[in-house]
Amino acid sequence: MDFSEFGRHAEYVVAAYSMAAVVVAGLILWIRSDKSRLEKEMQALEASGIRRRSSRRAATEKNQVNSTSPDEKSGT
Repeated sequence: MDFSEFGRHAEYVVAAYSMAAVVVAGLILWIRSDKSRLEKEMQALEASGIRRRSSRRAATEKNQVNSTSPDEKSGT
């Protein structure tokens, strides 16, 4: 490939951009594979009976809001 029309440092610039593209593509692939691994691990934990704390906390907060009387909500 003739890079002379792009200037003196064209080969360096093309190599740098190529390496950056390879690194970004590698990170995207790594994140996708890690996401699928974590989802499988989460499903296995939930299947074994272990639940998420965040869903338990949300249910508790919802029950607390529903169980308070109107007097408690108004502060009187």
